[in-house]
Amino acid sequence: MIPRRKFLKGVSAGASGLVLSPLVQRIAAAADGTLTPPKRVIFCLFDNGFHEEGVQPEGMGVGTDAVRQIPLAGLKLPSDLEPFAAFRDRMTIVQGLRGDHLSPAHGAGFGALSGLALSREQAKGMSIDAAIARAMPGVIPLLVLGVAAGQSNPTAFVSSAWAGGRPIAAQCRPELAYESLFGSVGAKQNTFASRQKLLDFMHGDVKRLRSQVAGPERELVDSHVEALETLTRREGELGKRFASGELARFAPQLPRNPAEKMTEIMAAQCDIAAAALVSGLTNVVTITSGLCGLKTTYTGLTNTGVHLIGHGTPDPELKLTGYQVLSKYRHYLAGQLARVLRKLQATPEGAGTMLDNTVLVFTSDSANWQHSRGDNWPFVLVGNLGGRLKSGQFVSYPLKSYRLQFGVPEQREVGAAPKSNPTINALYCTLLNAIGHQRDTFNLGGMREAPALYGPLRELLA
Repeated sequence: MIPRRKFLKGVSAGASGLVLSPLVQRIAAAADGTLTPPKRVIFCLFDNGFHEEGVQPEGMGVGTDAVRQIPLAGLKLPSDLEPFAAFRDRMTIVQGLRGDHLSPAHGAGFGALSGLALSREQAKGMSIDAAIARAMPGVIPLLVLGVAAGQSNPTAFVSSAWAGGRPIAAQCRPELAYESLFGSVGAKQNTFASRQKLLDFMHGDVKRLRSQVAGPERELVDSHVEALETLTRREGELGKRFASGELARFAPQLPRNPAEKMTEIMAAQCDIAAAALVSGLTNVVTITSGLCGLKTTYTGLTNTGVHLIGHGTPDPELKLTGYQVLSKYRHYLAGQLARVLRKLQATPEGAGTMLDNTVLVFTSDSANWQHSRGDNWPFVLVGNLGGRLKSGQFVSYPLKSYRLQFGVPEQREVGAAPKSNPTINALYCTLLNAIGHQRDTFNLGGMREAPALYGPLRELLA
């Protein structure tokens, strides 16, 4: 009988090497007692702003003269955030950060994740997702996924960059993102049927690996396989149509647009993100809905134009104002991301689960509304990176409250931060410190402001 630890260290993943090797390494480390779970960060950017009423716990006003830190326990979350309710003890809602140096109206482009001015169309420096990926790289250092219903380009350079002039492509077609991650597991010519049968190529390796482990290691294998099966189930119905010849005109190419509606694309990209994280292929994922510039439709939720919705224009079919439609949009995105979090929570890791070492960063690429000046940029964090971030709290930096009437005759309460408030760069610097990469500032650049406004936030760091 081969000793358990020796087997786990020496096991080969065979034909499924790319997908299973990170898993085998984690199992071996767990058996040796040397497992140090990696930190994971998921970014989700969405267009058309993050309205204050979509962030504030119900009954709480926007304005405040001083920093507020209030426990979330007992507070009712707004509809936009209801899908995260099960994780409220791991959540921090942040109001009052500034991004007025980014000119974010209609989307700040690369500035949304870099905090660098004049970055709407061109990458001027490293984005925060790339900085984190560089600090804790995976097999795939950074996975960037786009949600761009109605757009034809399979990739887009819009949010992330390794450095100035080095943008990172977002995969906007789920089937191509899927193939780029899992296509080496025996798939032939990228055919639809071979994608549907992905696990068949892994079956022997998985069966052998599973038979040699027990307890938490077996649970880890099962969670890994389940994540991949979630992807193959999505291909099931289309696979049947392929087998019947209905999709013959696409063979042997991948189908051009298997997911067309925004809702379908977001769901597919979230399945891909979960599988990549659970399988250990990557530690950092960015999902950008609208490609940092209103470059998607909201099909599946509404047929009204995205720009009109951002102006509050009513949807005649839903009989809702544009702002109410945007609340449904954010609620839908949160619901899909909550599915990813539940998959991580169901996957054992060390003495806990993968969710224990993860944080989701949920924010808009245009601060608090479509034509925002960036003087209030709300964020929601879900997860605490193994206790390195404070959680279960609402944090608001000083805000002046005023009534905004934009587009349709409907006023909203919005907030404006004073120049003494920290910038969104400070939150990004906080994340770097939380993963163990100590920094005093993030992308201060040539800004003539106090470095502390770009440094770590003591209200968030544990």
